[in-house]
Amino acid sequence: MAASSHSSVPLMKLELPPKPIQEMIKTIGNQIPKRYIYQPSDKAPDTSAIGYMDSPIIDLNLLSSSSLHQHEEELRKLQSTLSSWGCFQLTNHGLTSSLLNQIQKVDKDFFALPQEVKQKYSRTLQWVEGYGNDTVTEDQSYSWSDRLVLKVYPIDQRNFKLWPEELPNFRETLDEYTKEVRRVLEMILKAISKSLNLEEDRFFRECEAEQNIYMLARFNYYPPCSSSDHVFGLKPHSDASAVTILLQDKEVEGLQVQKDNQWFKVPIVPDTLFINIGDQLEIMSNGLLKSAVHKVVIDKERERTSVAIACFPHTEKEIGPLSDLINKERPQLYQKVKNYVKTYLQYSPTAERAINAMKI
Repeated sequence: MAASSHSSVPLMKLELPPKPIQEMIKTIGNQIPKRYIYQPSDKAPDTSAIGYMDSPIIDLNLLSSSSLHQHEEELRKLQSTLSSWGCFQLTNHGLTSSLLNQIQKVDKDFFALPQEVKQKYSRTLQWVEGYGNDTVTEDQSYSWSDRLVLKVYPIDQRNFKLWPEELPNFRETLDEYTKEVRRVLEMILKAISKSLNLEEDRFFRECEAEQNIYMLARFNYYPPCSSSDHVFGLKPHSDASAVTILLQDKEVEGLQVQKDNQWFKVPIVPDTLFINIGDQLEIMSNGLLKSAVHKVVIDKERERTSVAIACFPHTEKEIGPLSDLINKERPQLYQKVKNYVKTYLQYSPTAERAINAMKI
């Protein structure tokens, strides 16, 4: 039975914040509006007391190495990291420093545009694409961030009306970056399959299917906040995707991940990509892979940007634990579900994770 057919979580009444945070802070001074402040039990802890994650950096060259020893050793590292952390830093991925710098530059350049220009690309309440803030419910705190979300794959579904024409290199840069990220995604999915002793293209086939992988690019902007311990850039969550590929800010930290109910800072490692498993790959792996719970905290003085590409199976593709990963010792842990994102969005305003509703 598809999990969404018996979900007890009601649809929420959604609303949009009145204006982007970037513009709001010009007039509020140090007075943070109540709708952005989290309750004391949820507030961001002192980041100075939090250590760094100590998971290994995964080398994509070694995952595809012709040396059997190097290849198998890196696969073991990958499997161990994903079963415990659900995320890792990826090096030697083939994206040039020039391209990484270019995509970070168009990110910063967009948010530096005049507000009346950015407003031309505003999102609507009905759809995720466009510029603005995340949708929230009436009783939910807003995130201290603005973003521009664009569908980048399949290519024929791109809405170029939302791609800023004021930035001459934007379309070309994002197109090239998307192609490279998709290449990395395919290699990572194949390596993950092999690390679980599956056929190499098993996960990739599940995500690709006949309808193609669905990819959303999200350009994030996190303004500084003098009361940074009372707001979140993004509240604690796991992603609805199968895999998310993130390019962090080159100088300002903010991303944190959870392991064994403790939070750890994600360090900035030059020219790496941060890869995290989403709920849909945890479901497909029958829980052998862990969807990474993470959040973004805000710097008191410096703005921060990042670029994430979230990768999903098509909404019409039914996903569930692969039969190869179900046995007497490990019975099926999750239900099959179609359009998991719809269920995810129903749960996102609550404290409960949507993936818990998928469990049998």
